[in-house]
Amino acid sequence: MMRKSHLISKGEFERLSAGARILEQDERGIKVLKLENGDILKIFRVRNKLSAARFYSYARRFCRNAERLQRLNIPTVRIKELFHLENSAETAVLYAPLDGKTLRELLDTRALTAGEAKGLGEFFAVLHHDGVHFRSLHPGNIVLDPQAAFGLIDIADMSIYPWPLWCGTRARSFSHIYRYPEYIRKLGSGTWQHIEAAYFSKAALGSACENFLRRHLKLISVFTS
Repeated sequence: MMRKSHLISKGEFERLSAGARILEQDERGIKVLKLENGDILKIFRVRNKLSAARFYSYARRFCRNAERLQRLNIPTVRIKELFHLENSAETAVLYAPLDGKTLRELLDTRALTAGEAKGLGEFFAVLHHDGVHFRSLHPGNIVLDPQAAFGLIDIADMSIYPWPLWCGTRARSFSHIYRYPEYIRKLGSGTWQHIEAAYFSKAALGSACENFLRRHLKLISVFTS
């Protein structure tokens, strides 16, 4: 069932965000706020007048993806409210963040343990098996929670299929991660080998797909080394 969107006036928005800390902004304005109670308020703006987001907003996609990930038992944010702003094409989502540290934060301070590397590889395999193609998959959007489980945040740009990802889509998913070579280097070749080994063990792919993916990973690692 589609989540109901609540109209919020400029004054109500200002009261809701009073005392908030700005986490992200760009030339168009504030994008992400952390409220005093710890909740996150994320604002979505439509860049193109002809964008399909005017009919099915990025905020609504964000909510839908969070709810679908929860049904798959994949840790993610917890949605509280979906808003559309009065006299504006802007929409917003109020949510409770996923506790833990992002993979980026971890790699900025220390190496992954062998257990964490194994867990990350298995996490990628579960995502692919569950049909999750996350186009913004990178170290800043992967979270290790206090229960040592991996989860996802910033989840608007995602497709979730009712079948496991095809081999070519799995390859594209890994390519998204390799767009951040500085963090691949921080992982280190030994840790990445543990991640790959855990992935292939958990994924249990056919030989043709596994060989294709291994060749793909070897190729993209050459261009990012």
